[in-house]
Amino acid sequence: MLVCELLSRPYANMGVCDDGPYIVMARTLANTGHFVYNGWAAPMLGWQLYLGAAFIKLFGFSYTAPRMSTLLVAMALAFVFQRTLVRASISESNATLGTLALVLSPLYLMLSVTYMTDIFGLFAIVICLYGCLRALQASTDRAAIAWLCFAVIANALCGTARQIAWLGILVMVPSTLWLLRSRRRVFAAGSAATLIGAIFIFACIQWLKHQPYSVPEHLIPETFPVEARDQ
Repeated sequence: MLVCELLSRPYANMGVCDDGPYIVMARTLANTGHFVYNGWAAPMLGWQLYLGAAFIKLFGFSYTAPRMSTLLVAMALAFVFQRTLVRASISESNATLGTLALVLSPLYLMLSVTYMTDIFGLFAIVICLYGCLRALQASTDRAAIAWLCFAVIANALCGTARQIAWLGILVMVPSTLWLLRSRRRVFAAGSAATLIGAIFIFACIQWLKHQPYSVPEHLIPETFPVEARDQ
């Protein structure tokens, strides 16, 4: 994947899709240490901005610098995805082929060298899935609890880049707990970790609501608009 990306020469000195304003936010964070929304971002961006700001600090400002942070996450995602497939009882060779089908797809290759949130969000989901699979396959309660906590923490932090990735905590981890419900100690500890994760999500959403230009998120819609149609 890395060879394919480098052969494509991904060095355009301009915004791609919506990543131009995101790169400006990363530059502001690198220069001032402050999180400043500029009226364009609907995703929270979260840890994505800190990683992009770190690359700007290291290599100086350019459109390429923060995009290379996305490429780094895309390579890590390729590794985690392959190991997830193996943990799902797929053979090593088929897991590798499945991973290549994902990471060599045109959409993945394009998004991996932009500063969009798609790769970061997918990483949050896949790493949560990996943690859930390890919890299901753990031979001891202590190991299962540790992997559940890992899944919650990883998804909570990585999901700050793209809020929909928090479905890991809200759906995937509870589903795992349901499968582990016969192990009472694991179920209790996992439920507590999930509750803490849900509180973290709620706190982040409340914080986002108070940021200038932000688009407020509602877990439950206050109204359900009905489209009027001509008879």
